[in-house]
Amino acid sequence: MKTKAIILASILATSGLSMAAIAASNPDAPAKQRSEAGQYTSDTAITAKVKAAFLTEKNLKSLDLHVVTVNGTVQLSGFVVSSAQIDQAVDVALHVDGVKDVKNDLRLKTSA
Repeated sequence: MKTKAIILASILATSGLSMAAIAASNPDAPAKQRSEAGQYTSDTAITAKVKAAFLTEKNLKSLDLHVVTVNGTVQLSGFVVSSAQIDQAVDVALHVDGVKDVKNDLRLKTSA
């Protein structure tokens, strides 16, 4: 019976040391996860701000423009009727706080 207790204590001690070693080898894991979560929240906020800015623009508010933000880079996609609308959408997005860059994937509608 005493042998089982010693073996169990040894296993628990070894497990605890193993967990401590793993945690010590990757001390930034929780900080990285918080950073990634914060970036996701920030990107979501930027996307919302860009969409809101489009709604204030007479020539853009009725368009179905898609906005995705990754690490502060905004990607615009969808169809517009003029190249002036493309230029305006890119310009509006660039002036939103937090936007680092704009990737323009907007396309002109073609007549059917």
